[in-house]
Amino acid sequence: MANVTSSNDPASSPGSIEVGELVKYLPIALSFLSSDSDLKSVKQTLRDWAAKDPMDALFALVVGGGFAFFAAEKDTNPACKSPWDGILYMATALSVGYDNLFPTTSAGHALATFAQTFGPSLANAALEPPAEEKRAAEAAQAQVQLAILERLDRIVKLLEAQPTKI
Repeated sequence: MANVTSSNDPASSPGSIEVGELVKYLPIALSFLSSDSDLKSVKQTLRDWAAKDPMDALFALVVGGGFAFFAAEKDTNPACKSPWDGILYMATALSVGYDNLFPTTSAGHALATFAQTFGPSLANAALEPPAEEKRAAEAAQAQVQLAILERLDRIVKLLEAQPTKI
């Protein structure tokens, strides 16, 4: 793990990250909190795509992310020898995080961060029905509830129409 130090810290080591380095990423991090419509559109598109079929989204993250991880790490990481190593890394990053492979490049770290942040929820949703099936089930349930309400309304009208004797 890298140490975070200030730029005037004489104890800086080769593995240290200077605060100035972190500050330059602050606008990127804050952009995710903005109400910019372009970013909202991208986030909504990703949500819709993942909801459309969660298993496809999980497969794309594991396999596509694995190939991307291999491409990012292959020249600098001796433990990443094939695309299969990248795929295994991404699959384990979604849950337990067990593997003998760790990212060594900035791109590898970014991919790992993405997988470890969003992967568990995708893995959790993978066995859920696709969004289209969920919508159909919700619509069917709504129809049942409407039929129950209509029947209850008819019962109330019948009861109200009968004279009450006290």
